[in-house]
Amino acid sequence: MSLPSKDIEIPIDKDSNEIKSEMDSNVTATDQMETDGHAEIANAKMDTHYDADCEMNESAPEDVVKDEPAASVAAAEDDLSTVVAPINRPVIDSKTRHNLKWNLRVIISNLYMNSEQRLPGARVPKCLHNTSLCVSKHRCSMLPDAPDISIAQELRNNLYNKHYETFLDMLEAMALQSVYPDEAVFDRLFDMIMILTNKTLTIAELRSRYNNVIRIYYLLVDAFPPCWTALRPYYLDFLGVGSASEQKPEKPQKLQIFLDLLQECLNKCSDTELKEYTKYYEEFDHAYAEEENANLSQESLLMRHVQDYDWQGSKQWLDDFKQMSTGVRLARVFDALAMICWVLEREFMSWLDHNRMQQAEPDIFQDESKPFALIVFGMTPDTRLTKITRQLLRLYSRAAAKSLHPDRLAILQRFVSLLMEASNTAELEYVESSLIYPSLGPQTRHLIGEFFKIFKTENPTHISTYIRTIPQQNQRYVRFEFANHFLQLFYCSNAPFGPEKVCEELKSKQWLKYKPRSSIDEDDDEQLSREDYLKILLTALQDYCLWLNLQPFWKYMKTKVSVQPLQTRTTSPLATPVGVVTGEVGKIFMLDEMQKEAHTWKQRINYKVIVSKPKVNLPVARISASKMAELYGSDLRQLRYLRRVLQEAMRFVDVTDWLDYLGNFLAEDEPQLKIGI
Repeated sequence: MSLPSKDIEIPIDKDSNEIKSEMDSNVTATDQMETDGHAEIANAKMDTHYDADCEMNESAPEDVVKDEPAASVAAAEDDLSTVVAPINRPVIDSKTRHNLKWNLRVIISNLYMNSEQRLPGARVPKCLHNTSLCVSKHRCSMLPDAPDISIAQELRNNLYNKHYETFLDMLEAMALQSVYPDEAVFDRLFDMIMILTNKTLTIAELRSRYNNVIRIYYLLVDAFPPCWTALRPYYLDFLGVGSASEQKPEKPQKLQIFLDLLQECLNKCSDTELKEYTKYYEEFDHAYAEEENANLSQESLLMRHVQDYDWQGSKQWLDDFKQMSTGVRLARVFDALAMICWVLEREFMSWLDHNRMQQAEPDIFQDESKPFALIVFGMTPDTRLTKITRQLLRLYSRAAAKSLHPDRLAILQRFVSLLMEASNTAELEYVESSLIYPSLGPQTRHLIGEFFKIFKTENPTHISTYIRTIPQQNQRYVRFEFANHFLQLFYCSNAPFGPEKVCEELKSKQWLKYKPRSSIDEDDDEQLSREDYLKILLTALQDYCLWLNLQPFWKYMKTKVSVQPLQTRTTSPLATPVGVVTGEVGKIFMLDEMQKEAHTWKQRINYKVIVSKPKVNLPVARISASKMAELYGSDLRQLRYLRRVLQEAMRFVDVTDWLDYLGNFLAEDEPQLKIGI
């Protein structure tokens, strides 16, 4: 490992030493401001259980308590700790306290109920826009209609006789008529993607047919989605992850097959092929001279010039697939991976949508309803890093180190995001039927740490790869945790990431240990510059604040404007803000809201035409507001203190971006005094 470790000191130039000594001259003044009565601070922490409003005090001036003479001994020990001076708290009436709790609950509920945002980068299925319709048509519905025997036989004959255009047209018609073609239809489309070549086709014809196969696949998934409970066994069989009694030994897991093929492609493809977006087709050059000298029958010669895949036999498409060039194989493997990922993402988001109002321990590991992603990744309540997940993380890390084309790297990133969110969802905690959210479970935190170790093994030297990869992670908590592990390779402490740690970093002048970019050679990709260090740290802080949704909470603290719940559209003309059907909870009726709209019912029921789908409020999830208020209040206090630290640091280092961000975040809440570093 060529990256510098935390025990190696990078020499600091003379100017930096002069700056350090000038800054150290202010330490005594800082310490006098910080040792301000620990008993009062302890009392302040005890009060955070009910709200964070008192912590903010609507930006009231912060009166610093003068130190006692006996506190001078402990001043040196507190130099590396961030202690915020207590503030004078006003008496908060019960109504204000209740409003604070309710609005904090709504803010977190909006974050939790927005299922599509919990899996960023994924394509949002239409079932998420109408949960009640999905319940009636998919979750509680019987098997879809099957085609007549004659039509089913005609469909098979077209496939066996290689009349692919007719076969695809029949599939499209069945999808539009909600007729499920066959339980093996998805396998057939995958086989077709892997074996289509232009032996008897022009390039234009091959492109049209190949794209049509992929289009029909997505059309069928939309018509018969994986959230359709009756189709669950068919999808599990397609993925190759059925139960032990139903699993076919000769049918391996589909994701495993394509990960193995991807590993082979990454080893054989040139750097140019990996960086470019290679095509899924190529000019076919047949060896006619070899045929003339070969002792082949007329029938064998004819079969060499047609699409000779035997659909009725047991021949595997791997033999045909491996005859293609490495660039073409790479393109088709990623198309197949994207198709598998779409099924896993869609089913997982539907599971989130139908189970988000469950106010007890999540039943995510129940065999009858376990999400496909957990089955494919082999996750259990105590296991996250399985053989296939380790291979997935290793291939992503290797592809990133080899600068794979961004569009294809994004497909692997979607798998990584699905893995992380499935793991973290399985670790959600409930206290007295109230959810603690957002939270990062210990197993998921450990999984991210193992992910970083694998990435470090595949990329031991190049700093630029880390800087490029961190923003590409979809989940915010993966980004700031990954950045935290990266900075720990240098001089950053191993404390959990948060505003408090950022304050410690800047207050203890850690930025002085990094060389400015101007002092590092352009070809040196093994040293982290001061500018990159500050940028990574700021971006991680922004991701952390977005993950907790801190800014809307601070906005409420400043304006006291009530936060509105999320809304969705419904097909009923009499829809009222009473909630929607969610999972097995049923419909939640808010009688006070219904009474407000009672005078409009007669007019709305007489509408001849529904102009648009009316909006209704989503139910507010039961969030442990008292538990979360402590975290939110502490983080906001640290952010306010951070701005004061930065205003002193700006004399020695450029922190303009930091001050701009905190200025937009905290708005007019200007600190009343400055503390020297």
